Amino acid sequence: MGHGRSRLSSLDRAELRRLDVDLPAVVEAKAQLVRSGTGKWHAPVSDGKTWGHCQHAVRLSAGTAEQVVVLDALGNLCANCVNAVQLPDAVQALWRVLEEILRADARAGALAAVRGPRTWPSYAKALEQAAHHDDAEVRALLKPVLEHDEFGVQGWRALRSWTAVVERSDQALAAYRAAAPAAAATASVTASCDAVAADRAVHEESRALGAVIGSGYGYGRPPAELWAMVRAAWTMAREQGRDAGGALDFASSTVAREWGRARVRDVSALPLPSMTCAAGHDSPAAWATAEFHHQWHAFVQRWCARLEAELASASQGSKHEQLLLVCGWPLTSPDDGDLAFLSQYEQVGSRVPWGGSRECYDPYGDRQRNADAVVLVVPEFAAERALAHAARQRGRLLAGPPLDEDGASAARVLLRTAYPLLAEDVSADGRRPRPSERVREARGVLRARRGSEPPVHWAPQRPEDSRWRWKESFREGQWIWVPDDTAEGPAGQELRELVEPYPPRGVMRLIVETGTRDDAALHVLYGTLETWDRRRRLLSFTAAQTRHRLCVPVHRIVGLTGDRNRRSSSTPLWEPYTPPAAHEYYW
Repeated sequence: MGHGRSRLSSLDRAELRRLDVDLPAVVEAKAQLVRSGTGKWHAPVSDGKTWGHCQHAVRLSAGTAEQVVVLDALGNLCANCVNAVQLPDAVQALWRVLEEILRADARAGALAAVRGPRTWPSYAKALEQAAHHDDAEVRALLKPVLEHDEFGVQGWRALRSWTAVVERSDQALAAYRAAAPAAAATASVTASCDAVAADRAVHEESRALGAVIGSGYGYGRPPAELWAMVRAAWTMAREQGRDAGGALDFASSTVAREWGRARVRDVSALPLPSMTCAAGHDSPAAWATAEFHHQWHAFVQRWCARLEAELASASQGSKHEQLLLVCGWPLTSPDDGDLAFLSQYEQVGSRVPWGGSRECYDPYGDRQRNADAVVLVVPEFAAERALAHAARQRGRLLAGPPLDEDGASAARVLLRTAYPLLAEDVSADGRRPRPSERVREARGVLRARRGSEPPVHWAPQRPEDSRWRWKESFREGQWIWVPDDTAEGPAGQELRELVEPYPPRGVMRLIVETGTRDDAALHVLYGTLETWDRRRRLLSFTAAQTRHRLCVPVHRIVGLTGDRNRRSSSTPLWEPYTPPAAHEYYW
């Protein structure tokens, strides 16, 4: 196999021994490195190519290179040269798999070691970090290694180790889910909190008490909102099985830690009537502190009692299962605490892009604004509680039909309301499918509008400047690429010229056939163009404002062009396709 380049990261030998992963190809891998004295190691520069190297590597002579164990030298390797370290492709694949094994095992171990209260927001984050999400990618990475003459045995060892880690990760998730609060209790608690939050009085009293201590105290840190603290503390206590008295005590102690040390900054803001007598205090400030303590303590008692009353009157609801479309997945946003219990339910169908924007967290803990949509199988009472909680979040949740034998088909119908093109529909086309009559007709219309010989059309004999103008007209949306109806024809070569060596920048419009063959439609998908696999006739396309990469087969593509008017973050994910009118055409 050839050689490739990728960023290598350090591997812990002790962890490898603990996991009993015996891969000499990685642990003993050697590469040509150079250095001056006892300084940093550098990848030698060869053939005059300095990209990926640093100035020191260019200065050092490649003739002084040494064969060094990469794992030992990695900690002292120049950061600018790490991408230039050359290893066989199979070794690099095994290296990356080992990194994934160590990361997944560390996450599974940390989840299994949790001893505190189990909460659904924490479970939602752990679920997003689960190893089974990376299973297909790791297996695809190992596939060529398994058939390798030299490293095939080690590839199978890595595969067995990875499979064991995935099982440990799933077991840790299951144990955490079993120890988390019951779904019925969580739904009832959420309904009680929503009922109390609908009362304007609780917010007015909370703001009034917040005005007493002003915009900040101590080092200027703003105080936590009182009602939000009471709601969160009472919810946690009740979900963990505490009774009414225990929940009140927990809420009072939680508020005391935050508000007990707050200083009264505006005596005139204290609510009336007063709850304490001014006599017997050393100073007006001492009386104000005591009065403020009684005021917030009474607030906690009063509204905890109201929460308990709502909880006592909450009905359990039906346990019959139904489908629920959840947009804004994963439920890891700071605002998703009351919806995170939905993470425990089974997902049906694929995970598709969603056009909304939510603040969530990716598996590495970084904030991101994009989110997805999934369909879950949930009890009716859970769907009812979730829909009531998200009533003001338009388009966030959508209730589906009751679960029946054909739940997968109903789930696809729900998913298409979020994104029209599903992987399940494409896979149902079978092997070597041909474009449908609808696709061929739409292609014919676009070819007629485009014309047979546009001014900047590609041809092998044209000069380079004409080819550049042709690419630019494609990127600007002045020329549309239309696939051939058969495997033969110039369209494949045209697209290859358009995407190589680099795909065009900007937002692209991909006109595709969506749905199943017996219930299909045409839609426009917006996103960025990645690659064109001429052998498999697959177009790699990333949905706009997301990280979702789609593989669209050519038999479903009607046309592809740029859109110079869609250059902002407000670009939609998709829209229904409207054929061009008779007076409209592509140059």
